Amino acid sequence: MIKKLLSLLTLFIVGVLMSTAAFAAVSIEQVKLDGDTITESSTNFILDVQRGDTMDVKVMVKATEDHDDVEVEAVLRGIDSNDKVEDISETFDMKSGVTYTKKLSLPLVAKMDQDRYKLRVRVSDRDSATVEKTYELEVDTKRHDVEIRDVVLSPNTEVKAGRALLATVRLRNIGEQDEDGVKVVVSIPELGVSAADFVDELEREDDNDDQATTEEMFLRIPEDAETGKYTVRVEAWFDDGDKKNVKETTIYVLGDEKAAKAQEKTVIAVAVDKQSASQGTEAGYPITLTNAGSESKTYTIAADGAAWATFRVAPSNVMVIGAGESKAFTVFVKANDNAPVGQQTFMVTVSSNDKVLKQLPLSVDVQKADGASQLKRGLEVGLVVLVILLVVIGLIIGFSKLRGDNEGEEKDEKTYY
Repeated sequence: MIKKLLSLLTLFIVGVLMSTAAFAAVSIEQVKLDGDTITESSTNFILDVQRGDTMDVKVMVKATEDHDDVEVEAVLRGIDSNDKVEDISETFDMKSGVTYTKKLSLPLVAKMDQDRYKLRVRVSDRDSATVEKTYELEVDTKRHDVEIRDVVLSPNTEVKAGRALLATVRLRNIGEQDEDGVKVVVSIPELGVSAADFVDELEREDDNDDQATTEEMFLRIPEDAETGKYTVRVEAWFDDGDKKNVKETTIYVLGDEKAAKAQEKTVIAVAVDKQSASQGTEAGYPITLTNAGSESKTYTIAADGAAWATFRVAPSNVMVIGAGESKAFTVFVKANDNAPVGQQTFMVTVSSNDKVLKQLPLSVDVQKADGASQLKRGLEVGLVVLVILLVVIGLIIGFSKLRGDNEGEEKDEKTYY
């Protein structure tokens, strides 16, 4: 019995050794990091890396036997972040005596410390043991680098013309040296306003005081500012003012009363602001424009959302509407075949003479593609379009009748006189 057990154990060990030896025929010939060859026998330095960039890893592998379903991967471990620093190649087959080169990219996440890491390069297939090589890396970031971590605006979404916008900025020193006298400038270039503050000291990364927040900076929005979205630009100057980092955000400005009165001369009616659409199908949003002014106007309609859909305007995104007239158009949004399921939003902007009259936030409830729901949705859209067309025809007839009555009164007055 003991002999039989020993015999089975021997066969198992021999099988494992043969499997290991079989894949050991694969070798990692060379590894390059950003174009430089690295070695196992020494520490390889990565100098002045920029967090958020990627390291290009090129791995050359060779086999003395044929292998199927092989993958090459490179990883850095021990980084306190949900974003993993790793990459893996597509599966490929290897032929004996042929050298294969695989290109990988390792993202340098923002939480990556200046420290020593092990780069592990592995080659493996479906069943065999893994071939691995380890390379020592010393990550050494820039001597001077200040990150703009956050920008807080008050009010945070929109501000009226003539009112104040307050801004505070959070900074972090991610360089190797302490920084003194960091200057922070917040500006709205299109409106010609700006404000500045100084942070006296930022200690180097990982020290106790490597982060700081500025005092509130005061920006007054001009009283004649037009309604629209504006870019807020934040600049952090450091290293004695020789270097800077930039971050941008946006603020929506509500124009003055004169601009508001001018906008009131155009009446914008939205038939429906939320609809449902299956993936790969369109939803229509009928909108009516009434020019209540005394002169003809040219209107431009633009629809913008995200990569989840495409947009079009029918019959045209440019319309000329006479005084007292109304015209209708329909904004169509088509959800992509792979659009995320659930409520998605987009913006329709109505402009005239290069001035934004109104921005209409609309939404669509994206549902999974289904043949029956697509037919139902098409019928619903057609019904809504028909209703809005009937409304427009009624408005046109009303305006025409009113104009005819006015002309009749004028004729009667002339005859009486």
